[in-house]
Amino acid sequence: MAGTPKAFHYIADTGKGLDRNFCPDCGARLFSSNLESFPGMVFVTLGSLDRPELIQPGVEMFTKRRLAWATPLHLPQFEGMPS
Repeated sequence: MAGTPKAFHYIADTGKGLDRNFCPDCGARLFSSNLESFPGMVFVTLGSLDRPELIQPGVEMFTKRRLAWATPLHLPQFEGMPS
C-alpha cells in the first residue's frame, strides 16, 4: 500500500475508543491506533502484512471468536481485549 490510511474512530464494548485504519482505495483493514486502553501501541492486522511469517506472536486475543477448526496457540489466551 502507498498513501495515507483512512481512520474510523470506533468505541469498543468496553466504552473505550480506538481508530481503525483502512486502505483508502480498497477498504482493507490495516491497523488499529490511538487505543485508549493501550496508549502508544498499534495493533497491526496480520493479513495486511506482506510477510506475516516473520512475526512472532506474543498472545492470542479474541479467542471467543476462534473458529472451531482453528488450533489454539501455545501462548497466553484472552477471550477479548486484555485489560
